[in-house]
Amino acid sequence: MRASAVAGLVLANSNDELLNELTSVRSMASVPFGGRYRLIDFTLSNLVHSGVSSVGLITKENYRSLMDHIGNGFYWDLDRKGGGVYLLPPYVTSGVRRYTGTIDALYGAMNFLKRSKADYIVISGSDTIANIDISAAIESHINKQADITVVYHYGKKPVNHDDIMILDLDNDNRIKSVNFKSNGEDVNYGIETTIIGKELLKKLIKESYDNGGENFNRDIISAYVDKLNIYGYEHKEFVTVLDGMHSYIETNMALLKTEVRRQLFKKERPILTKTRDDMPTRYGTKSVVNNCFIADGCIIDGTVENSILFRGVNVEKGAVVKNCILMQETTVGTNAVLENVIADKNAVIGEGMTVKGTKEKSFFINKNQVV
Repeated sequence: MRASAVAGLVLANSNDELLNELTSVRSMASVPFGGRYRLIDFTLSNLVHSGVSSVGLITKENYRSLMDHIGNGFYWDLDRKGGGVYLLPPYVTSGVRRYTGTIDALYGAMNFLKRSKADYIVISGSDTIANIDISAAIESHINKQADITVVYHYGKKPVNHDDIMILDLDNDNRIKSVNFKSNGEDVNYGIETTIIGKELLKKLIKESYDNGGENFNRDIISAYVDKLNIYGYEHKEFVTVLDGMHSYIETNMALLKTEVRRQLFKKERPILTKTRDDMPTRYGTKSVVNNCFIADGCIIDGTVENSILFRGVNVEKGAVVKNCILMQETTVGTNAVLENVIADKNAVIGEGMTVKGTKEKSFFINKNQVV
């Protein structure tokens, strides 16, 4: 297959409302994760490692930080004359309103599709954390002569995610039916990655848009399951489709497990991100660090346990940090105590302050907030 045979479309603001605390100032795609990454890094890396060299990012709002992170696509090898990464503005082609659903969003990307030389399109959300071998899914799509292929995982469906598809599959992985309600049991559910022929996508989006369709999963995949050859491709390793702050916290903390890190950060398919030149983390002579995931550029002079620390975090002498997620450039003052806290970028926790949440409800500190 030629290198340009597959292009990607990424919904950068997919389900922003599920992480309101973090997406009030940024898109879902640019939500920080795991010490040094943004959520978009997983989607872009999956595409690039599968030979995709042309990616359109469908934006809606709060995308300045996404633009800053992606730049010209250099860190994902997408800074190229032919193909590359394209920021697709949040307006449909026929007007000046922002899109209201995934059909609307994809219709707004019609010019990208028309200009693309690709035969196949991979449509991805930006709220899925997984290392997916999309090239294998594309190969399966071609071999089965599928019209649409849905990448899925077997497990418990995300609770608060209303548009996640539950798939009923036959022995050949052809999808027999689709529904959206789960009783809490393990099921085969879609993980926000779909492969479809470009011309078929253009046709279906145009028809659905003209008929008032809003949701790609409901108004196209579910509606056409008896009319098209729609197959599933199983991703068997670790995956999370974020459906709220609880799942965001759990997935960050899952990085403390060796097996999860092994499945997410593979040598053959590394997760690429914007790099930052910084010194290694410095540990003071009286620092205590236990079971943590710590990025570079930090200064640790206190105690840190069971926590995720992003780049440039400063934990001063006597400070205690437990079960926390501290984002870039957060400062924890002398003798401060943090437990079950999420601190957004550039937060400052003053000297001697005690801030505690619970395992069920973490305390959230806003970006640039001083406590």
